[in-house]
Amino acid sequence: MTDTSAQPTADVARRNYLEFLAAMYQAKDTNGELILLPPEDQRLLEFIAVQWFLNKPLSMMQILTSREVLFLGASTISRKVEGLRQRGWIRTVADAADRRIKWLEPTDQAWTYLDRVNTLMPLP
Repeated sequence: MTDTSAQPTADVARRNYLEFLAAMYQAKDTNGELILLPPEDQRLLEFIAVQWFLNKPLSMMQILTSREVLFLGASTISRKVEGLRQRGWIRTVADAADRRIKWLEPTDQAWTYLDRVNTLMPLP
């Protein structure tokens, strides 16, 4: 016999998550444009932001070796990071001790975007 006591909780969690995804895919800015970034850019920005939030910022070298997390090749990661940088989503910051190391840091634009995405999350 299967224990179904956790089933209602799982159903609520699943519904909340699906409502969040639906809201994300439908959210538009003031110009009527979808706010969601392209999937690869979204995943990359989220990965950089989460690592930054956990006080484990990523260097350019570290992100290039994160292929198993990002499901992208090193050249694609490099190109995507540069695109995010050029569009103002991230910045590179030289390490104080070793100027060869470049840390990836979300910009205020990225944090504002992630805050906006967070408002789409349904309340429990």
